[in-house]
Amino acid sequence: MARLRMTIGRKIGMGFGLFIFFAALVLLLTNRTLERSRQINDEINQVYSPSVDALVRLRNLVVNAHMLVKHWALVESRPDAREKTSLVEVTGEDLPALLDRIDTLSANWDREEVELANRVFGEMDAMFLLHARIKEMLPDMESYSDPLIFLERNDLAEEGGPLDEQTDKVLADLDVLLAMQESKRRQLSSGMIRSFDSLKFFVLYLGMGLIAVGLIVAVVIIRGIVGPVQRLRTVLLGLGRGVFPRGRIRTGNDEIGEMTSALMGLIEGLKRTTDFSHAVAAGDFDADYKPLSEEDVLGHALLKMRAELGERERILEQKVRERTEEVVRQKEEVERQSRKVVELYKNVTDSIRYAKRLQESILPPERKIRELLPRSFVFYRPKDIVSGDFYWFERVADRTVFAAVDCTGHGVPGAFMSLVGHNGLNQAVRESDALRPSAILRALNRIAFDALHKDRDQSMVRDGMDMALCVYDPHTRTLDYAGANCPLYLVRDRDVIQYAPDKIPIGGFELHGQSFTDHRIQLQEGDVVYIFSDGYADQFGGPKGKKFLYRRFRELLVAISNEPLEAQKRALLEAFMDWKGAHEQVDDILVIGMRA
Repeated sequence: MARLRMTIGRKIGMGFGLFIFFAALVLLLTNRTLERSRQINDEINQVYSPSVDALVRLRNLVVNAHMLVKHWALVESRPDAREKTSLVEVTGEDLPALLDRIDTLSANWDREEVELANRVFGEMDAMFLLHARIKEMLPDMESYSDPLIFLERNDLAEEGGPLDEQTDKVLADLDVLLAMQESKRRQLSSGMIRSFDSLKFFVLYLGMGLIAVGLIVAVVIIRGIVGPVQRLRTVLLGLGRGVFPRGRIRTGNDEIGEMTSALMGLIEGLKRTTDFSHAVAAGDFDADYKPLSEEDVLGHALLKMRAELGERERILEQKVRERTEEVVRQKEEVERQSRKVVELYKNVTDSIRYAKRLQESILPPERKIRELLPRSFVFYRPKDIVSGDFYWFERVADRTVFAAVDCTGHGVPGAFMSLVGHNGLNQAVRESDALRPSAILRALNRIAFDALHKDRDQSMVRDGMDMALCVYDPHTRTLDYAGANCPLYLVRDRDVIQYAPDKIPIGGFELHGQSFTDHRIQLQEGDVVYIFSDGYADQFGGPKGKKFLYRRFRELLVAISNEPLEAQKRALLEAFMDWKGAHEQVDDILVIGMRA
């Protein structure tokens, strides 16, 4: 009898046949377990969970009806009183509909549960007879004055009376029925968990079987198929690089063995062509070569290549010389333009840095801030070299005027606006006799409007600034505040009190028909006041790259409000850097804090 030849197809078929058998077994057991779990889940969702929900709602309606009927009995009220109409709605609409729902669900209950439900319904009928008796006795306001009715209704509705007793019986049986339904639901849930545990058991052991079968299949394929194929692959990759094998490859009795024999014959023929290829590759275009046969396409192609390469080498050398000259010219031009760009960039940067020194000259030094507001700090972080935010401090008589200002834009445009705002503030304070924040803002609005909108078409984009302005009297601890789009936060006893600004900018609207509002705040010992621009809250960052927002900003201020002022400033910087992370700063940032 001839020996059975183990071809590649038979090897693969036997291995994967075993694998498919075990996989089908796992699939069958998994499907059976999931089907049982689905049945349990349907029973929970369609019977016991709705039953528990309905019984809970029934209990709530019984308690609600009990409260309403006692109110009917004990409190004189008109027939259309809200409590009476609510009781009629509960007993006439809600309860009947709910009882019908429970009756439908009870079709799937056990006999003991159905009997208990029937007993509850009977006790509820008795309870509603008492309700009906109270409604009959007290149909209108005059019935409350009848002495006999008064005695009977008191006997029925008194604490611990027949109405309370009957309601307690209903609730007690309802609780028992509810506990039975809840217990049944928990039992089914436990059964579902056990079902999944058994599925886990099956999948674990059968999965181990699949792994074993997979290992066997892998060994068979590696030894009988992958190994020889890898050897063939190595030879073919070497041929692709022009490298021939050093010895012969062992052949088998399957298809791969046949391919190996054919490949070795091909290699012998290619070796005879290699010597000529080496000569041509080395530049010897006069090397002699004879094709293997008239059908040797590669040999004839090599002869043609030898003739063409000599001519192409000459042409390429000429083109390389021309291209080299062009590249040198282009490189010199690029270097010249690059030097010009670097020079322009340096000039612009030097100008902006000088503008920064000019802008810093208008900001009050820390020494002056300490003199005017000893218990304060300024957290200031421009986005660019120059800033559109600035802070302003001044003493007028025995009071201190200070402001946090946010001009339109940031960088150079914002810096120009900050100069307009600083000079305008100085002039507005000098012109204001009453030293009220609203009067200062009104005067500043006129000054800024004249500066920004002179000879300008009113339909163009409007420039302006937002600010929070405060006038503080340290002797009386009185703080007057007015704001243009910039609020004031007062932290007192770890609670934030917000003072809203007027939703109008400075210098960005017509002079007539607009006004600012004064807020007078009587500060207490330990109060901390914060005014700020919108840069901190608008910063993007965090794990999802979103804005910091005012809610998170207020929570941060509350968290640090009891810290020393310098510690608060450091905490604001650390929180900002943690939030920003790798994101770019989007706007100038200014926060001023003052403790009373």
